[in-house]
Formats: sequence, C-alpha cells, structure tokens
Amino acid sequence: MYILLALFLVILHLLVLLVYLYLTWHHKYWSKRGLTTAQPLTVLGTYPGLLTRKSNLVIDIQKIYDKYKGKHRAVGVFVTRQPQILILDPELAHDVLVGNYRCYKDSLTSSYIRHAKQDKYARLNPFWASGESWRRLRSEAQAGLSGHRLKHGYAIWKQGGKMLINYMTQQVDHNNTLETRDLCFRYTAHVMADFIWGIDAGTFTRPEQPNKIQYMATRWTSYAFYMISWFMATIVAPGIRLLLKFRFYPKDTEEFFSNLTKESIEMRLKSGKNSSRTDYLSHLLQLREQKQATHDDLVGHALTVLLDGYDTTGTALLHALYYLAESPAAQQKLRTEIFSSLDEEKSIDFDKLCGLPYLEQVVYESLRLSSLIPQYTKVCTTSTDIKLSELKNIRVEKGIMIMIPNYQFHHDEKYFSDPEDFRPERFDNGAYQELMRKGIFLPFSDGPRVCMGIRLALLTLKSALFYIICNFYVVRKTERLIPRGDSGFGVVLQGDINLEYRRVFR
Repeated sequence: MYILLALFLVILHLLVLLVYLYLTWHHKYWSKRGLTTAQPLTVLGTYPGLLTRKSNLVIDIQKIYDKYKGKHRAVGVFVTRQPQILILDPELAHDVLVGNYRCYKDSLTSSYIRHAKQDKYARLNPFWASGESWRRLRSEAQAGLSGHRLKHGYAIWKQGGKMLINYMTQQVDHNNTLETRDLCFRYTAHVMADFIWGIDAGTFTRPEQPNKIQYMATRWTSYAFYMISWFMATIVAPGIRLLLKFRFYPKDTEEFFSNLTKESIEMRLKSGKNSSRTDYLSHLLQLREQKQATHDDLVGHALTVLLDGYDTTGTALLHALYYLAESPAAQQKLRTEIFSSLDEEKSIDFDKLCGLPYLEQVVYESLRLSSLIPQYTKVCTTSTDIKLSELKNIRVEKGIMIMIPNYQFHHDEKYFSDPEDFRPERFDNGAYQELMRKGIFLPFSDGPRVCMGIRLALLTLKSALFYIICNFYVVRKTERLIPRGDSGFGVVLQGDINLEYRRVFR
C-alpha cells in the first residue's frame, strides 16, 4: 500500500516537472539572442490572464510597456511558452506594418484558421486569410467598398439617418433616457442590412418586435471576438483547438446569413433592380457573373463587410456619443459646424459630410481613446532583422510573432498630452495623418493589411453623429463611467450606457 502511494507521488511529481519544463523550456529564448526579456515570467508566460481569464491583455501589456518604454525599442515576451516580440517604439511598429511589410505579411488570426476546420466562411474572410488567398479575397471584397461606390450608395446612409432620428424622436417623447448601446447597434444593423443585402432589417420600422438580423449579427461578431481570445489562450496546446472543434462563427449564424444572402440575391434578380441600385449586393452579383464566384464566396464577402461595419463601428459610435455627452463644449462646437453645413433641405451631401473637419477630429479622437482593436499581432513570414539600436540588430526567424500595442501608443502622454482627456482639437489640421505615418496613431492598422473597411466605418460613424448631434443634445445621465476590461483583449465601456437625449429646436 505505502509502496503504491510512494510510486504514485513519484509519478505525479515527474508529471508536474515535465509540464513545468514544457512550459518554461523556451523562456531563455530571447536572452540567448540578446533581446531584453520582460520579467517576471511564470509557467503561464508573460500574460497569465490569457489562461487564468482573471485579467485583461491590455492591462498585462501596460505593465510591461510602462516598465520598458524609453529604454528599449522592443522586448521579448512569451504567450504561455511561445516567444513573441513586443514593440515599444512606434517607428519600429511602422516598419513592421509598412516599411518591411514583405517580411510580415500574415496576422495572428491568419495563423489560427488552419485549426478552425469547420469554419468555411471564416476561411473566405481576409481577416483570417493568409498569403495569396488573402490577396485574392481582399481584392474581391474591397472593390465593393470603393469611395465611388459608397458615394453612389450614400442614399442608404442618408435614409438610415432620417429613420434613426424618427425612431429617437418617438422614444424621447416617452422617456429622454435611451440605452445607447442598443441605439447604436440598431443603426449599424439597419445600414449594413440595407447596404449588404438590400433589405430593411426592421430595427427602426418594427422596433417593438424581436429583431433576428440584429440578434444574429451580435451573436456572430461577439462569438468571433470571444473565440479569438480562446485561440490565443490555447497556444500552449494548439491540438486542443482541433479536439474541441474550435470555430469562429457559430453554425446557426452561418446558416442564417447563407440563407439571407441567397434570398436577397433571388429578390434582387426578380425585381430587376440590379442595374439601378449601388450597394454591396450589386457588387456580389458582379462577382458571380464576372468571376464565377460561388455562393459560399458571396456569403464570405458579405460577412467580411458585416464584420467591419456592424459591431466595431457600432461600438465606436457608442463611445463617440459617450465622450460627446461628457464634453458639452466639444459637442456644441460640432453642432455649430454641422448647422453651418446644412443645405436648404437641412441635409448634407456625401462630399460635404466627409469634409467636415471637426466631425473628423471627433471621430478620430473617439477612436484613439477607445482603441477598439488594442493590439495588432503580425507573423514573420520571411526571416529578417529588427534594429534595436545603432549598433545592434536581432534576427527574427520565420514564424515568430510581433505584437504592436497601439492602445498603449494611443494613451501615452509622450505622444498625446493629457491622454485620457477627450480633446478632438489635438487632431486639428489633419494632424492624425502625420501621427499615422509615424506609427503612433493606428486606429485601422497600416500598410497593405490596413482595415479595408475604413471608408465604410467612417461614413457610418460620421452619418450617425451628423444626424444625432443636429437633432439632439446628448447628456450624461449618471456618474462618469470608466472603460474597463473583461477577460478578453480590449478596454471598453461595459454594460448598459444610459444617456439623455434632449430635442434641439431651431
């Protein structure tokens, strides 16, 4: 009996030792290569919250960034046992994203897709694609988001803005307080359904009814971002992803959007409006006719646009409204600019909307503060060198990942005075363009893999803000809310956001 117990304890200790060695074996990887390694390291790596789910990645990165910034251009870190490089110098970030892009062609998400065997539509989204597949998918999808197409489809956003105001007016007649997260997602669900599929989502015309499109879009995007954090956590044992059949898109949402795309195409062809309406559905029909795109290809492209235009854009709009509610002076300055731009019909055309300088500053300042995609992680696809100083380079081998902490850049007082304050004027005279070129301001990443939905997101944000600020004063109702992180990888406003909307009478 005692012999068996002793044998069991010996085996248990050996197993623990083996696991410990497996998890820590590579922890001298960077020091051997002459790169300062972020400390302390545990068996869970530099970011233990990824596995324990008890801390947010932004907060874990912040501790390292604060300790080493200004002293080093980059430091070595470990995601569980996998060596990575954390960039601390924006110039180096710019080199990874733009200058030396040919050596960093793939992203972190593209390295995951080989384990998501069941995800046929994720494979058809440039966000997860790599290599030549990424190039083809991006080219096909982005052609439908050109400035020319959005300009000709501007009536969708114009009508959507008016429907948004009608809905808000009806609501505030009963109660001035609106839960703003729901408001923002009603708007993005409406304009995306109209632009992508040419249909009325019903978020404004049937507000009292449960909305299937908004529900499915929220479920689809929330699940995708949630699973990204789980893919990151399972780097220590990637086989788990195959064993548990990890996927980015829930199966019921795949079926829903597949059927929605099929029915929308049939309705468009039957109505004969394909040649007269400029939207993304007309682009999908062109791909089917000219490039023999399959049904799955078309669904993949539709979901690519939805990923850019629904959740992240809705969340960006939520934050912009909250910041304006906290900043009455900035809100009034924006309202004055909007009033001065109105035509005789109290409306605005596409070019004027896109050219309002203070509106643009408000949008970019909101994107800086919220930093909805707080890190960009690139994969080294061709071995190259990183310049650590005038006298020292380090070799980056193929397969090594490079993390760019844009949230930290956006909130660093070295680059932005009083970084936690909402001050749109800091982007006066197009200052954001120079900050982007320096790698300091990266709301949409940069380089060839820059977010392809930039124009779409900016049009949606500007249009919604234009109509809301023109018609309502936005007032913070309760105490100041502080954006906070959950167990994922962002720091954003959580829960219900109740703001007060008071009619503007002119």
